[in-house]
Amino acid sequence: MTTSTPDAATTAARLCGDRPAVLRGAGLGWPVYAALREARLREREDRPVVAEDAERRPVTVRLGEVLDEVRARRPVGLYLRDQRVSEFDPALWGLVPRAVRRLNWLLALPAEERPDWAWLMIGGAGTSSPTHVDTMGSAAWNLLCAGRKAWTFHSPEHAERWGLLPPGCRAEEACAEERVDLVQEPGDLVVTPSGWAHEVRNVTGAISVTANFINHANLDFAKRYAEALGQTANHAVLTAVGATFARLGGGSHGR
Repeated sequence: MTTSTPDAATTAARLCGDRPAVLRGAGLGWPVYAALREARLREREDRPVVAEDAERRPVTVRLGEVLDEVRARRPVGLYLRDQRVSEFDPALWGLVPRAVRRLNWLLALPAEERPDWAWLMIGGAGTSSPTHVDTMGSAAWNLLCAGRKAWTFHSPEHAERWGLLPPGCRAEEACAEERVDLVQEPGDLVVTPSGWAHEVRNVTGAISVTANFINHANLDFAKRYAEALGQTANHAVLTAVGATFARLGGGSHGR
C-alpha cells in the first residue's frame, strides 16, 4: 500500500502487481476522476440506463434515479454495474492517463476483435458484486470517484478450489495463502491481479470506473486460463499479440 500520489507511469507499473493492493490517492489527478463526480453526472440525469435491482434483475431507469441511490439514506438497491464506458460516453476513456490506457495489449487488435473492457459503476450503500474472477484471466484496476468500497480478495488457490478458476492456471510458485481485505476511498486505485477471486461491496453510495487488461505481467496466466478452458481462439490471439509485442521490445500500445 502507498500513501503517495505517484505519476501516471509509476501508477501504471504498480497496477501490474501480482498481489491485491490499494494505491492511496493515486487517481485524484486523473481527468476522468473529475468527469465522474456526481455533479458532472447530474448533467446527464435524464438519460436511460440499464441497472440491476435489489434482486439483480435488469431494469431500465433514469441515470438520475441511480445517482439518487448514492446519497439515499434507505437505498432501494439499484446498481449500475455493467455500463460500458464506450456506450455511456466514449470520450471518458480519453480522460484516463495514456500510460494506464496502454496497459491493455489487446487494444492493439482490430476494432472488431478488441475487447471492450471499461465500465462505469454507480450504486447505493449495500449494493455489491458477488465473488468472481475477471474475464479471460485478465487483471483490472478500479478508480473510486465517490463513496467507499470494501474489497475481499481470495488467492488463486482458493479460486481454483471453489471452481471459479480452472485447474492449471496458477504458476507453481503462486501464493497459496490467503484472504486480503481492503477499503477504498475516493481517489484510490485498487489493483486486482489475474486469478484473484474478489467480492466488492459499496459501504456507502459509490461511483467508480474500472478497466481490465492483459500485458507482459499476466499474459502467461491468461494463456494458461484459455488453454485450461479449451478456448483455442483466445489462446491463439493471446499468443499472436504476445509475439508481436515481443518483437517490439515489450512496449505498450498507445490508445
